[in-house]
Amino acid sequence: MHRPPLAVLSVGLLLSAAMPFVAFGRDRGPLRPSEVDAAEQEPTEEPAAEDEQEPAPDDEGDADEGNDDADETNSAPSGLVRAGDDAYLSHADAGRRRPTAGCPHTMTRSGEICIDRYEAPNRRGARPLVMQSANDANAWCSAHHKRLCTEDEWIAACEGEEHRAYPYAGDHVDGRCNDDKPWRAVDEPLLAKWPAPEAKMHAKELYQGAPSGSKRKCVSSVGARDMTGNVEEWVVRTRDHTNDWPYILIGCYWSGCYGGNKPTCHSTNSAHGPDFRFYETGFRCCQDVNGGP
Repeated sequence: MHRPPLAVLSVGLLLSAAMPFVAFGRDRGPLRPSEVDAAEQEPTEEPAAEDEQEPAPDDEGDADEGNDDADETNSAPSGLVRAGDDAYLSHADAGRRRPTAGCPHTMTRSGEICIDRYEAPNRRGARPLVMQSANDANAWCSAHHKRLCTEDEWIAACEGEEHRAYPYAGDHVDGRCNDDKPWRAVDEPLLAKWPAPEAKMHAKELYQGAPSGSKRKCVSSVGARDMTGNVEEWVVRTRDHTNDWPYILIGCYWSGCYGGNKPTCHSTNSAHGPDFRFYETGFRCCQDVNGGP
């Protein structure tokens, strides 16, 4: 039998082996447009959730205080009053705590104590609580592992080592703090029905508190904000006054002080007992450095 030359056999074998690959390439066809796009486009990052966004800076000296303590907004005395119907205004800087000079980041150091940066609920951008009695204030601070500030502690944090008359300077500056709102007539018998709905409605009508920290230059040398004006704050009495109640109110409120004076670091009201609450009464808390209340 006549056999083909070896060279012809080799060529035939090579062509047979190559056919599957040629066929695979033909069936695969060109890359579809969607595949081209996917290969060439850069991956798109999904927008962050609102509570993950970086908060806007407050002002000079305030960039490091952006992490307010979320647990300070999860409980509050029953019947508290806010501006509007929201319990608190949420803020992107919540949820983390870092120690600063022996104090939680939601507080600032003044001597050997830590004091809340803002009036309760101690949240930048929140509306300060009002219609709070001294008993309410004690309970709230205790629930957050702190205590109500003493009169001496509060004054020291307000006036600083410079012993300023106002938290920001020795002289009053118009508009620096929330202390110039017009007085609104109060229906005291109606307010005394608290916590009846009509009393709550009247308290909201009277409310002129500014969101905590919104008066950016109303800050003491230690970093405590809104200490004069805004809401009047309960403290434990440690000095002599006309009345000997265990608690006094300090700092006056958004319409100034009784008689028309501007609120100073020493403006006090000793006329009321621990059960007294009014449309402008609030508080802030303190604690010892590196420790509890």
